Amino acid sequence: MPQSQQTPTSPDQGAPADFPLEELGKHRGRWVAFSADGRRLIASCTTLSALDAMVRAAGENPEEVLLERIPDGNFIASGLELS
Repeated sequence: MPQSQQTPTSPDQGAPADFPLEELGKHRGRWVAFSADGRRLIASCTTLSALDAMVRAAGENPEEVLLERIPDGNFIASGLELS
């Protein structure tokens, strides 16, 4: 996965909800980190701890990114993915 993907400019300047559904579909069942302005997808992973490492490796501050879980349709939250 590319480390950073720019979204098309939108009138409200890009919340994560503005990402094309096709693009978000590639990350089903994963946690996704977006830039603070919501316009770039920085990384995605199945666990938050691994996502944190990927965000840091991309040169981003994990405390300044937006995190969102992309449901896979059969999603039941468990403690395992939070590790």
